Amino acid sequence: MDKFVKKTPLVISTSTTKKVEVKTPKKNVKLEKIKSTLKQFENEEKETTKNKIVVKKKAQAQNNYETVLGTKGYSISKSEFSGEEIDKLKQQLMAKPHTQGGFSVVNIVKKFPIYRESTSRIYMPRYFGEEMFGIAKKMKVSTGLDIDVPFEGTLRDNQVPVVETYLNYVTKNKTVGGGGLLELPCAYGKTTLALYICSQLKIKTLVIVHKEFLLNQWVERIHQFLPTARVGRLQGTKIDIEDKDIVIGMLQSLSMKDYPDNTFSSFGLTIIDEVHHISSEVFSCALFKIVTKYMLGLSATMNRKDGTTKVFKMFLGDVVYKGDRDQEHDVIVRGIQYRSDDEEFNEVVTNFRGDIVYSSMISKLCGYNKRSEFILRVLDDMIKENSEQQIMILAHNKSLLTYLHDAIANRNIASVGYYVGGMKEAALKETETKKVVIATYSMASEALDIKTLTTLIMATPKTDIEQSIGRILRQRHTNPIVVDIIDQHDPFIRQWYKRRTFYKKHNYKIIQTTSTKYTPDTSTWLSVSTTNKKTVKTTNNKKKEDTPETVLDKLLANSGVVGGGEYKPCGDDSADELEYGSDDDTSETYQDGKSSKHDSVFSQCVLQFK
Repeated sequence: MDKFVKKTPLVISTSTTKKVEVKTPKKNVKLEKIKSTLKQFENEEKETTKNKIVVKKKAQAQNNYETVLGTKGYSISKSEFSGEEIDKLKQQLMAKPHTQGGFSVVNIVKKFPIYRESTSRIYMPRYFGEEMFGIAKKMKVSTGLDIDVPFEGTLRDNQVPVVETYLNYVTKNKTVGGGGLLELPCAYGKTTLALYICSQLKIKTLVIVHKEFLLNQWVERIHQFLPTARVGRLQGTKIDIEDKDIVIGMLQSLSMKDYPDNTFSSFGLTIIDEVHHISSEVFSCALFKIVTKYMLGLSATMNRKDGTTKVFKMFLGDVVYKGDRDQEHDVIVRGIQYRSDDEEFNEVVTNFRGDIVYSSMISKLCGYNKRSEFILRVLDDMIKENSEQQIMILAHNKSLLTYLHDAIANRNIASVGYYVGGMKEAALKETETKKVVIATYSMASEALDIKTLTTLIMATPKTDIEQSIGRILRQRHTNPIVVDIIDQHDPFIRQWYKRRTFYKKHNYKIIQTTSTKYTPDTSTWLSVSTTNKKTVKTTNNKKKEDTPETVLDKLLANSGVVGGGEYKPCGDDSADELEYGSDDDTSETYQDGKSSKHDSVFSQCVLQFK
């Protein structure tokens, strides 16, 4: 059997275990073009800021425009401005998403408009319009139908100030209403809070979600906390909104389907779950169709790395409350540096420009069976250590998840189930009862709600892990555990530095070892940080705290992997910017045109769930 399940025929450059001198070409035409594009992008940003100041000053000096808030958004007559001023206004209403990673022109910027126009008016997001021109002079938005859905339950102490802050903020002007965002970490009870707000505002509500399993979760919570509410659905060709108190709509349908003008006139409150998804060019179209008196956006992470956070803030308002994660969880992080003397495995995959190909790097990790077997060994030891814990294993690549799932099942290590896109609700519920839950990162980041989870194993490297870890903190458990597999390639080491910064910030206890020195007895592992550690300022006469370089150097001394402060605790984090196959995909095709064996098995598994 090959030690790699799949190989990608790309150019390979060595990591720190082998250095190769590469001659720099005298003139790089592509690089010059990239620099020129970056400069243009920078100039456009400066010009946009300048234009905003100019237009806003005019608006403040002459605040007598005919502004209207209607079903298509906030609008103003074009006749109020010169052609040049309209152009400047449009420039401010252009979204410029970008991706991080290799420096190629296609990664830098792709613009799309966040305005609409007719022959006489220009339509823009409500809160951009209010910032520029003030509250609209005319309100043509329906107040929504009245509903009476008493809340059955009690808010936790930390939830009370959230709803009070939001309700006070949006009802300051009861005539026009308002909107805002709630940025709350996992396990804060975002759905519960939103339903309480709905019960207090007492107006017909539209809830927007982007995945069907989230839709089902909302239905469950509504029946739990608002048992008298009549629930409708808006999905595909199904428009079940008449005589309903709360309607749950799929974002894809709302974005891409045309509806009659009066479809949403009965709603007074719109709630958008996982609101950070709505900033894309396609999904943001939904926000031009749905303008209600009150707007509420929910997410644990409002900031988007592609620079489009401002898009949903223009439509929904700013963050009105940001909750902090409970610091009392005694989380233990077990960091395990995976070592290999296999030169081919240790090489870094690059493209012809020398950029790291992160998707191929992840595939390399997932296809290396020795690494997968080590993860299984760690899992087996953890179950023997504590048979009562429920463990979730996360990875980007479904081929690795399939390999682990089949091995766990065939070797009778524990009961195991999938929690991935494409599965029916009944199958997901069945998985929630298993000892080991196999899931993708994207599923774990989108309201996965299994309160009995106690342990997390991150089988592939990732930087943005807050929501993933939040899945084992939904209820208080004794010493929840995070197993962090640290790969020795340069880009993955840099990601580890960022994860460790997160762990320390949240006061988690960190212990580390290597795969070659691994033992289930964690008392022999190196302690990197302990909980409740107070920060002590040092002077030049005192011993400095270990830097990210020195701690890792100690751990990996004489390994030939890290040394001499060669790694820096910062750098490109492009691996998290790429999707290694959508959760709704059931197979993955590689350059040779063939699908991997594991993905084929995975496809069969998902199909039998449907």
